[in-house]
Amino acid sequence: MLTGEHFDPIGKVHGGPTDVNRHAGDLGNLDVAGDGKVSFSITVSQIPLTGPNSIIGRAVVVHAGPDDLGKGGNEESKRSGNAGARVACGKRRL
Repeated sequence: MLTGEHFDPIGKVHGGPTDVNRHAGDLGNLDVAGDGKVSFSITVSQIPLTGPNSIIGRAVVVHAGPDDLGKGGNEESKRSGNAGARVACGKRRL
């Protein structure tokens, strides 16, 4: 599966889920159990299920490391959160 950059239909910089100035697709960090499993639920008002900015058909990507939420003090932080390599991905479907 090929994925692009963070979902950003309105030209913001990288940030955390509660930041006003953030990519729409900045969903924050996951807490992974010792066995490598994760379960989470998230509500995001900036990415609808319908319309031109719909998340349906878009990828969700899990990175190897923690996301610094755009506060790392360098250009890569503002772009990707210095979260490291992509280790898992999936596609949102209805």
